[in-house]
Amino acid sequence: MAARKEIEFYLNGKRIVEGAAQPEMTLLDYIRTEVGLTGTKLGCGEGGCGACTVMVSQYDKATKKVHHRSVNACLAPLCSVDGMHVVTVEGIGSTQSGLHRVQEKIADFHGSQCGFCTPGIVMALYTHLKKTPNPTTHGLEEAFDGNLCRCTGYRPILDAAKTFASDWKECQEESSEKEEKKAEATQKGNHEFWEQGPLAGFDGVEVS
Repeated sequence: MAARKEIEFYLNGKRIVEGAAQPEMTLLDYIRTEVGLTGTKLGCGEGGCGACTVMVSQYDKATKKVHHRSVNACLAPLCSVDGMHVVTVEGIGSTQSGLHRVQEKIADFHGSQCGFCTPGIVMALYTHLKKTPNPTTHGLEEAFDGNLCRCTGYRPILDAAKTFASDWKECQEESSEKEEKKAEATQKGNHEFWEQGPLAGFDGVEVS
């Protein structure tokens, strides 16, 4: 077999044949500088923050199935995606073409503040949903293990993600039941406190 002089892959559904792929070029550099898709961000550059997360899909001939995984584009060499399909945040939706449900939910639940980490978070969630037919709330939480957010405190992001969970309603009911019990306990405690008197138990204080 003759040696190949180019790599071939798909980027957001578009076939790309790159004949001048440099071994040291990362997928992130190529996406941002060569293609001009700047939604994927450069954060730490060490695979720790997740701002550069993209989805990479590959067909497995043995199982005859397509496997999806989230990848830190800042660490992945461009040559490593030969024969694969790369999807960036621009590839799933935009304000011009219409937002994907994942993007809509993140916005609806106010899961973005400065917005720098949002594309990576969106792609981490999107990838998890692509490869998990029946996602659970626990699984969705773990899907963000590689993504950092310094603004939101994660709560609105997780609330948005959990709306896709197969056990979301069940968890909501459990949470609601716990909140009701907590409220009842608090109310009971307050009632007993004021019934005894706020100074009860202190030496030298008589409670009438």
